[in-house]
Amino acid sequence: MIKYIAYCRKSTDEKEKQVLSIESQIAELKEFAAREKLVVTEYLTESRTAKIPGRSIFNQVIEKIEKGEANGILAWHADRLARNSIDGGKIIYLLDTGKIIDLKFPTFWFDNTPQGKFMLSIAFSQSKYYVDNLSENVKRGNRQKLRKGILPNKAPYGYLNEPRLRTIEIDPLKSKIVKKAFELFAEGESSIADISRFFQKFGITRYTGKMLHLDTVKRLLSNKFYIGIINFGGETYEGTHKLFLPPELFGKVQKILEARKHPKPRRNNFTFLGLVKCAECGCAITAEVKHKCYPTTRGNVDYIYYRCTKKRNDCSQNYLREELVEQQLRAIVAKSSLPNSWAKLWLEKLDKEETEEKTNSETAISKLSSKILEIDQKLDRLLEGYLDQIVDPQIYQQKKNELVELKIKLKEKMTSISKNGSESAAFLRI
Repeated sequence: MIKYIAYCRKSTDEKEKQVLSIESQIAELKEFAAREKLVVTEYLTESRTAKIPGRSIFNQVIEKIEKGEANGILAWHADRLARNSIDGGKIIYLLDTGKIIDLKFPTFWFDNTPQGKFMLSIAFSQSKYYVDNLSENVKRGNRQKLRKGILPNKAPYGYLNEPRLRTIEIDPLKSKIVKKAFELFAEGESSIADISRFFQKFGITRYTGKMLHLDTVKRLLSNKFYIGIINFGGETYEGTHKLFLPPELFGKVQKILEARKHPKPRRNNFTFLGLVKCAECGCAITAEVKHKCYPTTRGNVDYIYYRCTKKRNDCSQNYLREELVEQQLRAIVAKSSLPNSWAKLWLEKLDKEETEEKTNSETAISKLSSKILEIDQKLDRLLEGYLDQIVDPQIYQQKKNELVELKIKLKEKMTSISKNGSESAAFLRI
């Protein structure tokens, strides 16, 4: 008597799809077994791909057959058993040795004869070809997306995948949260943990609802996707997605991240040092912090005092609180203003400088455009060399990454020159 083990497999691990598919397989196999009067000892199910060996439940089936607990397998189709040459070879070998007497499939004919095993091997080969071809199609699709400047992956925080257009678009809500997080970190007072807590407060968390891991936040803050650079598979590509983060803000965050790798001793940053000298003796002014404690009222309070260094001779000046120094400086600045008679000369000079600045900006942008064109030509030659197998793949990736990043930096510089030139002229006319 042939004892069958029923094996049901679904490649996805998405719960809803998995349960429906496996349940339907079990129902079909039970009907088939009743119709064919098969003896089924047990039904084993698994939710794993058969592309690679190592399926635990499938291995249990093989072990039970090798131990003699069963001598047949019942499955929906041959591709449920194997999509790789190793597992397919195991099935055929057990047929050759007599450990497996029969295989039954509702959707595939099999007879334990040389012709039947030949057809089974073809079915396994077709299953493997399907998986290999599917994998190659996915890779080709990814390469095509990257050529268009589209990330073929899940969009980073602040963006969302648009399934209809198959593009990556700005998330109207989360982009504002991510931008604010960059701004907070750029101020220099927030830690990575502070940013993670900020994200949790506004709903950007792990699937469990817990705070994002610190490494995840650090990768987010250093992800060049936010400035139009796509890093994928060791190569760098120029993204075509819209940006919501100013490159200057991203650069500031990178400097802070880099500085925190090598922390420096903290120094006081006094506002007015270097601006004033002692009116009595002409020596430099220095500043100090005085700590005072008010246990019953204000607690610990820091006061900043400025004083003369008194390096040349005796000076009668005493300490002065920072607030009083600020008052004196404000009074001096308030008295300073340009005469009305200078206005015409000033505007004429400003017009001249605007013209010169515009000319310089146009010249600089033209030079940068030429450099970008040269980089595009280098990228084309580099690709031709790689396709002709003249350039080593590792060198190709390294040089390509360098050129793409340089191209994006030059584009950012062009934007900055165009923007800053117009803004500075407008500011001077206020």
